[in-house]
Amino acid sequence: MEVSFALSVINDAMRDLITSVDTANGDVRITTAKDNLIQVAKFLKDDPRLRFDMLSDLFAVDYPRKAERIEIIYNFYSTANNFRIFVKCHSNIDEADYPSLTPLYESANWFEREVYDMFGLKFKNHPNLKRILNPEDWEGYPLLKDYPLRKRPPVEKLNFNTPGLAEIK
Repeated sequence: MEVSFALSVINDAMRDLITSVDTANGDVRITTAKDNLIQVAKFLKDDPRLRFDMLSDLFAVDYPRKAERIEIIYNFYSTANNFRIFVKCHSNIDEADYPSLTPLYESANWFEREVYDMFGLKFKNHPNLKRILNPEDWEGYPLLKDYPLRKRPPVEKLNFNTPGLAEIK
């Protein structure tokens, strides 16, 4: 699939939902409002010309100096067309609720849990939104830029009975 073809299909169908389109090094990046995310993802997956049948990654970035400091990037891949597209959404830190893509892509389940755990971003209608990397009682979100680097719980508060914890001698 060629970049120009993909862009023409996307622009024709979703002109009102897309706020910007960018291409670099053969990658297509589109930006949309988070309220339009489900509609955009459904179109990318269901359109017979595009067939983005795989959500291969989802990650977040914190830009603390921007007004909308949180950016989530969705990496969609079409196995039929061997083509990739990135969809970006922005939000303020206090408005960081995103729609869950788990009904469309099963892989979103773990990706969304990781973003929740590391950034504190919530995903509406996620089937099991809980921490995946940090303990349930962990305070804060380590990948936010304002998270203190030296913030670690005191040794007395660590749970050494955690399953899978190996003591190194």
